[in-house]
Amino acid sequence: MGNTSSARHSHKGSSETISTLRAKSETGSYLIKVVGYNSLTKGIGIGEFICSDVFTVGGYRWQIKFYPAGETIENEKFIGLFLELQSAATDVKAKYAFTILRQNNVFSHISRTAPVRNFNDTDNISWGYSKFVERSKFEDSKSLKNDAFTIKCTITLVNLKATTTYSITAPPSNLSRHFVHLLESGHGSDVTFVVKGEEFKAHRCVLAARSAVFSAKLLGCMKDVDRKKTITIHDIEPETFKSMLYFVYSDSLPYFKKQDLRLMAQHLLIAADR
Repeated sequence: MGNTSSARHSHKGSSETISTLRAKSETGSYLIKVVGYNSLTKGIGIGEFICSDVFTVGGYRWQIKFYPAGETIENEKFIGLFLELQSAATDVKAKYAFTILRQNNVFSHISRTAPVRNFNDTDNISWGYSKFVERSKFEDSKSLKNDAFTIKCTITLVNLKATTTYSITAPPSNLSRHFVHLLESGHGSDVTFVVKGEEFKAHRCVLAARSAVFSAKLLGCMKDVDRKKTITIHDIEPETFKSMLYFVYSDSLPYFKKQDLRLMAQHLLIAADR
């Protein structure tokens, strides 16, 4: 069930009701990995684009157009991104979002979400951004790794239907995303773990809420009298401890290559048993 928007109608001497637009929706995502970014921006001209493979969301075929050197001369300093309907259809209502992903498919701050747009095969088959992000800011954002990066496109098709109700539908939770950002930024951290010389900033209240061991160590009867701000951890590898913190904050594991996943899982099981 998608988001709802409501309009209140009040008349003197009558009760107040809520007319709600409920959006029956279907959502799908598509990942585009761009390899050789610097070669593309130098080797392609203004107004030239690269197309993704055609993919399907909600029974419709879509394609993404990427303008590395700008869609027009006026926008030559910007990366352009557009979503195009490839199916022969009319009155296709959809909202979409483009997001640049960092390493391990972590969301970056470079993201834009469009409101519901009407796609059809006669007038508006394409919607997007001529100025998705300024190229210099993107290149300084540390999103590039080995001259490559990933774009995530999320499409939600909606079919609005008016009903009268008193309920309120909450939006989908993005709590884990916010907590991962909190962990990665270190904002508000009040404890630092040192593992074989590497430092990891964290938050006592989050750790205590997620782990009985951390709760006893940091907030309970086992807590240090002087509430040390730095705690040294022994007999664990930094990468394993980093993955464990990621799981504590996000309830999921970071991305690992297939050949590394089994070994990391073994290390995490050993760490969790301590």
